Formats: sequence, C-alpha cells, structure tokens
Amino acid sequence: MATGHAGKPCRFWQAGGVYDRNIIEMATLGKAVDYTHANPVRRGLVESATGWYWSSARDWSGQGHGPLKVDLDVSGW
Repeated sequence: MATGHAGKPCRFWQAGGVYDRNIIEMATLGKAVDYTHANPVRRGLVESATGWYWSSARDWSGQGHGPLKVDLDVSGW
C-alpha cells in the first residue's frame, strides 16, 4: 500500500501475532463478539461493554440499541 510520500510505507493491518479465522459455529461467534465488546473495558474507557457508545453490546444483551442498526437474525446458522 502506498502513502504517496517517498520513504513512508503504510501498513494495512497492525503489526502483531493475530490471525484471521472462519467462524462456523454459533458458540465461536458469541466468543468473538464478547471479546470485541470487552475491548473498551480492557482499555479502561468504560466500566461495562454496554457503556461504549459505538458498541453493539446493548443490542446483543437486549438492553437497548447503539447508534448503528444491528441485524441479530442468526436463523441461518
């Protein structure tokens, strides 16, 4: 990926030991969503996942809605 500036390459992904994965089971999906929802909590930005404005945690927990519509229809699983 080019930045347009000589000598300044750009990374698309952050450096680190992470890897992608295919999620094919509902339990795995739940774990991945829970992990993602906990990110702002781990960083100390909020006390609970539902407190993060941009999180879908409220939708998933049934406690309300975030700023973006979340499609929770998992009937195709």
